[in-house]
Amino acid sequence: MIRLNRRNLVWLIPVLMIVTFPVWQLPISSFLTPRGIEESDVATGTEKEHDFVMQKVLITQNQAGEKTAEIRARQAYTSDKPDEFVLVDVDSDLYDDQGDMVNIKADSGIYNTQTKHLILNKNVVVSRDSQKQQLFTDLLHYYDDKRIIDSPVPTRMVAEGAEIKGSNLRYDIVTGQYLVGGRVHTILQPE
Repeated sequence: MIRLNRRNLVWLIPVLMIVTFPVWQLPISSFLTPRGIEESDVATGTEKEHDFVMQKVLITQNQAGEKTAEIRARQAYTSDKPDEFVLVDVDSDLYDDQGDMVNIKADSGIYNTQTKHLILNKNVVVSRDSQKQQLFTDLLHYYDDKRIIDSPVPTRMVAEGAEIKGSNLRYDIVTGQYLVGGRVHTILQPE
């Protein structure tokens, strides 16, 4: 007959834990598993750093203490690339050195927080009220560091007494100069 004294009991507890491990291992491991991580992400070894949606977004850009752009969106959410947000219903104002404003509206866009590069697409309308000009395109890039608007796709610009269509367009906000490329069609109406 086995006597259970203190010395035998110290050895018996670890032996019982090892022998009964298959019984209690599954419930204990599922209890201790961290919550909030997608199982597919755990299986592939990838985790998303950010995954969220923001409503009524306002992004303000500055250079040398002066506001250069104000970008508003009805909604913004994270993309697959870090430092990028996908914007929905974009309405933005770009300012030149004299304080004149260029307004740009688009159905959607992408904004990179590191490069301050704004890409707008679908029904892009650029309005410069001080010059009574409007630009229509389906894709537009705005580079805040260079203060340049670039549209690599066909564009149509309408101003008082003129309509200009081109294969692409580049607009320098600082100098106010337009560069229309490709096959350019111009319609001038005398006043």
